[in-house]
This record gives sequence, structure tokens and C-alpha cells, in this order.
Amino acid sequence: MKAAKLAQLLSEALEKQGYRIRNEKGNFRGGRCIFEEERLVIMNKRFGDEERAEILARALARENLDALYLLPEVRDYVERYSDSPRVVVDLTTSDTETAPK
Repeated sequence: MKAAKLAQLLSEALEKQGYRIRNEKGNFRGGRCIFEEERLVIMNKRFGDEERAEILARALARENLDALYLLPEVRDYVERYSDSPRVVVDLTTSDTETAPK
């Protein structure tokens, strides 16, 4: 499957999970976050389809996918990132730590 199609399907799956995808300019990689109770995935506008697919897959890998239908090829791609360490930032203290799985 081409990276553009994969990124599109991953984006649609995240939207079904309640996320809004935003494409922004800046000096950052991207990822998922919750801002003022809104679930977001922020994407760097300059990235190509392969980088976008990876960021979207990492975000989706953190969700419970049991009730979500994904094409087998898409699910396999997401599962590659299911063991990625989860970073938690405590905004009240500015401490960053790796959360337990």
C-alpha cells in the first residue's frame, strides 16, 4: 500500500477515535495530545507521506483498537508501533518521564 493511502486510512481511523488532525508549520515532529479536552494529532506540514503515516500509526497504536475495523495491512503497520515507549509530560512541573505500559 502506498504511503499516501496508508496515511489517509490512519487519519480516518483516528478521527473515528475522536481525534482531530491538524497540519501546522514549525520546528517539531508531531504526535498526539489533548489540549483543552480536545484530542489532537499535530502533524508537521512539511513532512512527506511516509513520516505522516508513521506519526499517525504511533498515535493510533496508543488507542484500544478492539472495536475498530482496520484493513489487515493497516493494522499490521500500526502494531509495529505498539511497543513504542509512551512519554508523559506533567505540565504542572515540566517533568518528563516514560510511563509504564
